Amino acid sequence: MISPQKCLFDYYFKLIQEKGFPVYDYLPLKDEPVTYPFVVLSQTQTVNYDTKYSRNDHIFLTIDVWGGRKQRKVVGEIADGLFNSAIGVVKTDVYTFYGQQNQQNLQMMIDTSVSNTVYQRANLTLELTVN
Repeated sequence: MISPQKCLFDYYFKLIQEKGFPVYDYLPLKDEPVTYPFVVLSQTQTVNYDTKYSRNDHIFLTIDVWGGRKQRKVVGEIADGLFNSAIGVVKTDVYTFYGQQNQQNLQMMIDTSVSNTVYQRANLTLELTVN
């Protein structure tokens, strides 16, 4: 059986592909040709909150949206769409997840980690509970 963490990762990978954006499960290398903007699904984490009567796993998914220096608007729009997609019910073939607005985190930044290069970057941390 597929884990909730893997199921949620696969759901967002497919969702981003369906929106027409390049998506990776790694940060492409400097010499690897990429089209901007692109999305990286980087980290997942499961935190168990077991009670006497139920298992309530919280799944955290970290997503980065990368764009060129003049693509802040489109990077923000992609990030906002992903942020909003994690609010309410997210239904997959195997699990149903629920996300609350106050559990999601979105940060926009200018990234200069590569010398002589400026990127627009959004970093999201989505938290969803398995129902």
